[in-house]
Amino acid sequence: MPLYTYIVTYKGASRVTQGSHSNFNGFISSWCSNIPAGSIPALTPSLYKELASKAYYSDFASVENIKHVWRKSIELGGGEFTVIAVQTQP
Repeated sequence: MPLYTYIVTYKGASRVTQGSHSNFNGFISSWCSNIPAGSIPALTPSLYKELASKAYYSDFASVENIKHVWRKSIELGGGEFTVIAVQTQP
C-alpha cells in the first residue's frame, strides 16, 4: 500500500503525519484522529469534535500541475482547516 504524508494547517499552526493506505481519501484517522492535544493550539476540544464530524463531508481536489498531491479545506471556527495529502511512496 502507498505511503501518504498528510500536512494539516489551522490558524498558523501545522502538523504532519503519515499512513499507509490503499488510497488517501477515505482514511480520516491518519490526519484527523492522530492530532495530539495541544499540537494545534487553536483547535480546542469542541472544534476538534466539529472537525471530526465535518472531515467526511468535503472532498479532496487534485492540486493543479502537481502529481500525487491533493488538498481539502474545511470551514472551522471562523477559519480554514487545510489538509494536504501527498503520495510519498508508490
